[in-house]
Amino acid sequence: MGLSQYPTPADAGVLAVILVNTAISISIVKEILRSILHLIGIRIASWEDYSIEGPLGSSECRGSPPESYMEDFRTRTPSFCYDSLCTANHPEQECSVCLTKFEPDAGVNRLSCGHVFHKVCLEKWLRYWHVTCPLCRNYLMSQQEEDDACPM
Repeated sequence: MGLSQYPTPADAGVLAVILVNTAISISIVKEILRSILHLIGIRIASWEDYSIEGPLGSSECRGSPPESYMEDFRTRTPSFCYDSLCTANHPEQECSVCLTKFEPDAGVNRLSCGHVFHKVCLEKWLRYWHVTCPLCRNYLMSQQEEDDACPM
């Protein structure tokens, strides 16, 4: 009488089916909205676009700045040996990007804000489209110079 031949909803996995169908429906709606926005000219990046690794696991950053921008930075901010700096005021200074102490023969760049970094570290910083000092966020090149050189 009171016993049903059908299993309870928990036994049948109805909740799991509802959750899966909801997730699929949300995914479909998301793709439809993305397509509509793309048609009207608005592009929303997918999670894959935020990946640091390039295709096939390469370590180069996708969309790195053009070499002309890098050359312009190198021209405006020449590198020199660390021992040519006056280190009496700053004994045992370290690069804030790689956190290692400067060796006397290390190639460094001094930015307009006065901060000093290894040349290699600063160029790696630039390859990720960072256009400000890693410490104080002042622009690496003045705004007018940057507008002429930076295609961003």
